[in-house]
Parts: sequence; structure tokens; C-alpha cells
Amino acid sequence: MGTKYNSFGKLDNTLTPLAMLRNILYCFLILSITWLSAKAQTTPIELLTHRMAVKAIDLMNRKLPDSVYSLIGDKLRKRMSPELSASLFKDAILPLLPFRDLTFESSRDSVSIYKLQGTIPLVLYFSLDSKGKISNFSFQPFVKEVASSDMNPEDRKTDTIARMMIRLINEKKADSSYTLAGEKFRQQFSAEAWKKVLETNIYPLTPFREFAFISSSQKINKYKSGNLQFLIGLDEQHKIQTFAAQPYKEVVPDKKFNSDNALKTRVDSTINGPLSAYMKNKGNVGLSVGIYYGGKDYFFNYGESKLGESQLPGNQTLYDIGSITKTFTSTLLAITVNEGKVELKNPITDFLPDSVASNPALKGITLMQLANHTSGIPRLPSNWQSSVTDSMQPYANYDTRLLFSFLKTFKEVRAPGTKFEYSNVGVGLLGVILENIYHKTYAELVSNYITKPSKMSHTGMIVKPSDLSLVAQGYDGNIQPVAPWIFSALEGAGALKSSTSDMLIYGKLQLGEGSTMLTKAIKLTHEITYKDDQNTIGLGWIFLNGDANLPQHNGATGGYRSLICMDLKKKIAVIVLTNNSSTG
Repeated sequence: MGTKYNSFGKLDNTLTPLAMLRNILYCFLILSITWLSAKAQTTPIELLTHRMAVKAIDLMNRKLPDSVYSLIGDKLRKRMSPELSASLFKDAILPLLPFRDLTFESSRDSVSIYKLQGTIPLVLYFSLDSKGKISNFSFQPFVKEVASSDMNPEDRKTDTIARMMIRLINEKKADSSYTLAGEKFRQQFSAEAWKKVLETNIYPLTPFREFAFISSSQKINKYKSGNLQFLIGLDEQHKIQTFAAQPYKEVVPDKKFNSDNALKTRVDSTINGPLSAYMKNKGNVGLSVGIYYGGKDYFFNYGESKLGESQLPGNQTLYDIGSITKTFTSTLLAITVNEGKVELKNPITDFLPDSVASNPALKGITLMQLANHTSGIPRLPSNWQSSVTDSMQPYANYDTRLLFSFLKTFKEVRAPGTKFEYSNVGVGLLGVILENIYHKTYAELVSNYITKPSKMSHTGMIVKPSDLSLVAQGYDGNIQPVAPWIFSALEGAGALKSSTSDMLIYGKLQLGEGSTMLTKAIKLTHEITYKDDQNTIGLGWIFLNGDANLPQHNGATGGYRSLICMDLKKKIAVIVLTNNSSTG
């Protein structure tokens, strides 16, 4: 029903702590005893810098990284321990030694620029601080020597770093691969979090023996390795800005698709590039997008609502929204809190039958922990699989009886509130608890407290007979038609269907000011309730890059994908709904 989306990192390029760290990594590549002076240094600072560069190069070629470290200034030392520099030397530098032919090219803003030949041709940026210690020691590929008829110079720069990253991943050198990333990557992933991503998601797929360049678009190179595709891009400082691994999607260059994008406004043009690229991927059938920007609503539709019928979807076309439903459930919890019926710290056992509440493993779990995925209840219940009689409807038979049976035998694996673990069953249970508190169905609660007051007339669990013609046909990964999912006990985790018209109303509610009951509840859902190196969570909402201004959630069912994201500060809301199971 959707998980916290991540692409493994979006990175910017400024001279940041990581930029400096990677500069150190590559600074160690700048070693050679011989140098040819095609251009002469003329200023005292250039001559002093050059003498230090030659000294560092000599030490590196003699395999003395500790001695090189002694030449580094205080600012770089704060970002690079001796232990880390030694590890980087061993993992990333030794394979590129020896270095030769250091050639001065120019000087800019007290930074001397050199060409350098190692096992690959390089460019060195080298400078000193006021104490004569190394303040900048960065490296990038010298693109003239990297030949590929399918790449422009920027693509070739990216290609060199991309292949270095894949080599380090294949060698399971997480720390060294982390040094190739930019500042925003580090903001999203600490070194430990990146290591966990690799160990959990990437290393099981290694080694990546084939790594074939496919194409480049918007400064991002696309590669194919087996059944995976990698999207890798650099920032202006030649540090990794984008790194994504996902199932390979074949691009159909001449694929035709309908669109109602008039390409008249700046928003129209901005959105058309990525959406058109998405539609050219094989298997992507249709999508609808709603954007609130600059005080205006924008709607865009591409492709088909049913394959082969050439019917363009519209802003009232209905899609499964999957796990975005969880944010509705958390909003209902916030309303319940504001009405004084419960407190977030209340134990869930206060609202469960005695036969279930008697399980001591449940007594420490609170309502808040169900909403922020820290309850310790797993993603899916252990007795779920046995209830599936139709793989196209995996949740249809999982009823309250089965849910309570699971809870009676649930065993605690960690103290509640100590770790984020995305849980469909946890939020589904929260929906059941809210039904018990109000003595109303989940569908009635959503309607009474959220959709009716907000005039979201096409959002609900069950599609009204009058709206059947609005439902987009869903498609699985094999482009086979699948129906919207049906839920029983776990409705609160993923049962809602909606349109971009309705969901943009919901997105704008997240930006709203005022004192209505719904607005107050929404503000409560945006308050951070849990934070660790990888996750920043409100009530239901997952904050993009840990930024409290960027609440977002995605969703996935058998034939649909969805995403909602807001920028609370800039007053922007975006909703994307698709009728295929691809996100690429």
C-alpha cells in the first residue's frame, strides 16, 4: 500500500562539508613527482600553492597518506578524521596510483587548476589557507580523455563518477561510496543511514557486472544493469546530486500519448518535461496531476484512463490513492484528540476488547505510535497471507476477527516508540479503534469529518454507481488490467479512492489558515512526533528530507500509484495519480 518513498538521494553541489570531504578523497588522487609546466605560475601565492601540491603528490605516490593529512588545514580536518582519510586512501586512491604529468592550467580566486594523469585523466583544484595549509584539494575527471559518441562532456563527467560509485558498491565499501555524495544527500542520509540502505536494498542485488549507459536527460545519466536501471546525476561541483535504483523501464521514443497540457504558462512548460518522459516509459498508461501554485489551481492529464480507448483522464477521474489514506486516518485521530475524546498518549488497550487488551505486549503502545509507525507492530500481520484467496485483492478478506486474533498473540520485538517501522496493520488498527470510539464506520467518519465539510464529493471507499464511468482502469507491472483494491479491517491503511480535483482540495487544506475543527486537526498532524537519522514523522505524514515544511505521502495498490506533497512555507501543493503500478 505504499512505503516511504526514497530515491537514495537528491544532492546539491556547493562547497559543503561533504563537498570538502569528497574533495579530500579526490585530493589524494593528485600525486605525481613529474610535472610539465604548460603555463607558468606568476604570483607568489601560485608558486607557494604549487610547491605544496607537488609535495602532497610526492607523498601520495610514496603511499604516505598520514603525511598528506599533516598538510591539511583545520577546516578540512574537522570534516575528515585520520582514520577516514586512511580508509579512503586504501579504497579509492591506491587503484588510481601512480599519478604523473601534473600540469598547471590556470588560477582562479586563489585556487590553482591542474591537469593530472592517473589511471584516468584528472583535473585538480588546489588551494591553501592563510596558514599555508591545504584548504581545497578537489578532483574531477578530465573529460577530453573520456570518449563516448553517445555522451556530451557533462555526461562523461557523470559517467566517470557513476562507475566509481558502482565499483565501490560492488566492493561493499559504504563509507567510500558515501564520500561521492553531495550536501543534500548527507542531509537526507547520514553515513549510518546510507550504510543501512545499501545493506538492506542494494547489496543483496550485487554484484552489478553489467553497467550500460542508456541515455541522458536533464543532466541525469540512465544506466541498465540486469533488471535494474540507475539514474545518476552530478551537481556543479561534480558530486552526486541524484542516485536512484529502480526496476528497469524500457523507453519507447516514438510512443504517442494524449495530453491536455496547453504549454502556455511557465508551470505548463515546467511540468511537461518530466511528465512526458514518464509517459514514454513502456507500461505507463495514464496520469493526472494537480498543482496549487501562486494562488492558482493547475490540472494536467496525460495518456489514457483505459488502455486502447484514447480517453484522456480528467481532474475528476478516480484512482486508488492507497497509503495516502493513512493521512486521513491520522487526521481523524487529531480530530478525536481536539474533541477531548482521547489523548495521543492513551494506550491502545483502552479501546480494544478485553480478550485482546490482556496481551501484555500491547500495553505500552499508544495511539500516537500507531499513527507514526513506531508501535513495533510489523508492516503486515503474521496471519494475513492465509486470508488471501485472490492475489488481485490481497486485503479483501482480512477482517476484524483475524486482526484481533493476530493482536492476541503479538509479541513485542522492541520497546514502543523507539524505532520507525512502516506498518499497514498499525494504521489499519487505528482506523478500527476510531470506529469503536465513534460507533461509526470508517467510511462514515471520513465523510462526516473530512470530505463532506471540504466538498470532496468524489472521495471514498466505495465508488458511487453514478461515478463508475469515472474510474480509471488500473494496470499491473505486466500491463494487465487490475481492479481497485477492496479492504475490510485495514481500511484506514489504504482504502480510499479519489481524484486530483478532490485531492488538490485536500492538499490546500494542509496549507490553510483558520480555526475550523478540520484546520486545527490538520495542524496537529503536521507536528513532529518522531525523528531519527532517516525519518521525520508527524501524525501520518512523512517529511521529505526531514524538512518540517514538506509533509508528503505516497501510495500503491495493485494497479495504481499516488503521491501528495506540500511546501507549507511556499504554499504549494502537488498531487500525482497514475493508473499503472510503475513509478518510473
